[in-house]
Amino acid sequence: MGPQYILVEGKTFVKEPLTLDNHVFKNCTLERCQIYYSGGPFELIDTHITDSELILNQPAKNIYSAIQIFKMKSPGSTIVAE
Repeated sequence: MGPQYILVEGKTFVKEPLTLDNHVFKNCTLERCQIYYSGGPFELIDTHITDSELILNQPAKNIYSAIQIFKMKSPGSTIVAE
C-alpha cells in the first residue's frame, strides 16, 4: 500500500509554514513561505513557489549533505535517483 497523501488544491499561501511530506499541492501558490521537508513523498502539480525557504529536516538534511560532499569530492561523477 502506498503513502496516504493530503491533497491541497487551488489555495494561496503567503508567509505560512508548510510541510511537503505526504502532501500534494495542486494549482496552488506559495509565496514567501517556510516549506519544511523531511524526505517523504510529495507532489507539486501546477503549483508556483516564489521567494520561499526550503527547510530540510532529518533525513532530508543528511541526503542534501551527502549530495554536496559527493559533488565536491567526485568531479565528473553523476547522481542517479532510482
